[in-house]
Amino acid sequence: MVFPLTIKTSGGVMMSKIIIIADDLTGANATGVLLVQQGFKAATFINLDKYNSLQNDDYDIVTINTDSRAIKREEAYKRVKSIVEFFKDEDVTLFSKRIDSTFRGNIGAEISAILDNVKDDTYAIVVPSFPASGRTCVGGYLMVHQVPLEKTPVATDPKTPVLTSKVVNLLEEQMQEKIGYVELGKVLKGTDSIKNSIIDQIGKGYRIIVVDATTNDDIINIARAVKNTGLSVISADPGPFTAALSAELLDIPEGEKGKKVLMTIGSISGLTKKQLDEFKMEYKTFIVEVNASNLLYKETKEKEINEAVDKLLSRLSEFEVIGVTTLSEDNILDLRMIAKEEKISEDEVSQKISGGLAEITVKTLEKSNSLLRGLYISGGDVTVAVCNALGAAAIEVKDEVLPLAVYGRIIDGTYHNMPIITKGGLVGDEKAIIKCVNYMFTKLSNDYHTIKR
Repeated sequence: MVFPLTIKTSGGVMMSKIIIIADDLTGANATGVLLVQQGFKAATFINLDKYNSLQNDDYDIVTINTDSRAIKREEAYKRVKSIVEFFKDEDVTLFSKRIDSTFRGNIGAEISAILDNVKDDTYAIVVPSFPASGRTCVGGYLMVHQVPLEKTPVATDPKTPVLTSKVVNLLEEQMQEKIGYVELGKVLKGTDSIKNSIIDQIGKGYRIIVVDATTNDDIINIARAVKNTGLSVISADPGPFTAALSAELLDIPEGEKGKKVLMTIGSISGLTKKQLDEFKMEYKTFIVEVNASNLLYKETKEKEINEAVDKLLSRLSEFEVIGVTTLSEDNILDLRMIAKEEKISEDEVSQKISGGLAEITVKTLEKSNSLLRGLYISGGDVTVAVCNALGAAAIEVKDEVLPLAVYGRIIDGTYHNMPIITKGGLVGDEKAIIKCVNYMFTKLSNDYHTIKR
């Protein structure tokens, strides 16, 4: 990083809409990818001497690495200040201070460096949670996989140890300033409650406000509440809050909409049920449960399929992940009894159900206006059925997401080159679906591919 910044362009300096300031490179990239997953185009600049007008025109999000986590507080302040001064007179919608998910570094000083150099009526909203990584904030305490921060190895970090779990205290120690706080109970009551709580904290004289959050839905609601306040703010977080707030403040580029994932889950294992429950807590998702028995009979099959497709498409614009499954206690069928009644084999019964799920999958893809760009399929029979319905010749195997879960691309057929992840129903721990979908979004963000239809 070169300081101070002196980059010029022939027509003046062209600015992007979101400026993210990170204290290390991996953190910078981690936040950038969250925004890319939403359709924005982002780049992390290591040296802003390489920053030019053409690059700026191409990127909605510019992330800058200050490499300031383990340096003296005064120097960290100077580095962040120089970036804000460079950008502050331009059309910047949001300054974001990317903070470490375990709160290491000069966080207080760097937040101050932004606030001290923007409009006086700008406030810092600090949301230290990253639920997908096991970081949550409850009662003002930062938890790492349900363990208080001070009880984790970061307490003995040789460069930047963290000795308390209470976020307000951590910031007050670094900033010599009183910090406001919005508790989880207020967050759980929804957007209006959060909005009123933030305004109340500002009315008490706080310029920096810490907000509890335990799920992605909490973070989305906080972002909406912040927008609804109409206040000028900066975000300070490990990434998810900045991503959510950016989605509220900016229009996602039209040409980048195709980033959604369609899930088809055929397994009825107890483990899959737990995996799906965990996934719903982390991702904004809409799952349709079909009546498996209705997929078995001609007189009910078409109606069940069409209703499922209509439901999925009706909510597609609202959710980043949609899916279909037969997974529910009421849908666990006695295949042996049905096979005996219908005078067919149990395998044929299973294939009928898988075929129905495959039809729902294909019809949803066809009617999605190319918004769906990745597939997650759970269950071997369903995977075969979906591939057959798509006219796929094969799956090109690309990578192992986790043991017995594979990422690849569909070969030939109506959706040639579409990314797909396949996983068995008894594969992985309770976080397995989360890991798979995280992987898929990363691939959709960073891999350039064309789906040929």
